[in-house]
Amino acid sequence: MKVILYMATSVNGYITKGEDDSSWVSDIDWQEFDRLLRESGIIVMGSRTYEQFTNDFPQEGALNVVMTHNPDLLSKQVKGAIFTDKTPTDVIKMAEEKGFTQIMLIGGMTLNTSFLKENLIDEIWLDVHPLLIGQGKTLFKELDIFEELQLFESRDLGTGQMLLKYRRQK
Repeated sequence: MKVILYMATSVNGYITKGEDDSSWVSDIDWQEFDRLLRESGIIVMGSRTYEQFTNDFPQEGALNVVMTHNPDLLSKQVKGAIFTDKTPTDVIKMAEEKGFTQIMLIGGMTLNTSFLKENLIDEIWLDVHPLLIGQGKTLFKELDIFEELQLFESRDLGTGQMLLKYRRQK
């Protein structure tokens, strides 16, 4: 099972402005997001990312998996979505049992970190916006890690935005 972490980020590595504001993400980013969503057929997110989708949940064209420990969310029944408190490894097993071969992980910071700690992320795709954001959430929580990544594709998306695709050397 391939796990691709897909995130929009500022040049200085922020994925939100302030606590949860991602309104700065461009339409170009959403086109790339949708392309990978349809290719993967399954997206995995945390509860705060789920809350940001509001009226756009579930994302059409894919099974939406929300990882949470919130009992109110765990009891939700939404067509095209699963709310679970399983571990990242268990979510991957569930996806494999359902016939998926690739997961699109869309975070946020806490969930990204849990997948990375368990060495479950194969590729990191960053849609880098030409912005500097002073405070917010980063791609991962602080980790004691130093790892070299292999850039295997870069694409100019226009208006100064770049899509960078990295492979992890697992």
